[in-house]
Amino acid sequence: MESIVKPGLYKHYKGPLYQVTDVATHSESEERHVVYRALYGEKGLWIRPLSMFTETVNVDGQEIPRFKRLEDQTAVRKIALLEISGGRSQEFEAAFSKAENIISSMPGYVTHRLDRCVEQENKYLLSVDWVTLEDHEKGFRGSEAYLEWKSLLHQFYDPFPVVEHYWLNV
Repeated sequence: MESIVKPGLYKHYKGPLYQVTDVATHSESEERHVVYRALYGEKGLWIRPLSMFTETVNVDGQEIPRFKRLEDQTAVRKIALLEISGGRSQEFEAAFSKAENIISSMPGYVTHRLDRCVEQENKYLLSVDWVTLEDHEKGFRGSEAYLEWKSLLHQFYDPFPVVEHYWLNV
């Protein structure tokens, strides 16, 4: 019986990181496949048969897992409630479409979502997942790219959002 792979962060035996989102079943063969995204380069979305994902490989005479799940509390989600001032939601969304290219290119970035509030059209919930808290706090916020992000978006907020970080349940 093949083991079930849980969603979360995994490290390939050659070093790159991946975000496993789910295990899916092929509609014709009923073979189980792992669905995962590379956390480097173009961040491509991939599938691999579960049996291959969970197998071991021989490296220097030692059997090791092809993919190893990283321990809990390594990945974090940044959450910010954004209130857009002066009926500028459409302008904000246009600026955000430029800004999301900046953040998605940063080391340690996993994924993000911008959700618009149902009850208040000027309110948004931004969530960004990072491999580590340091990737967000030091890597992104300490970068030149953050200055560009800031110039595109910070003009829209009133009040300025509180940013909180949550451990992902990986």
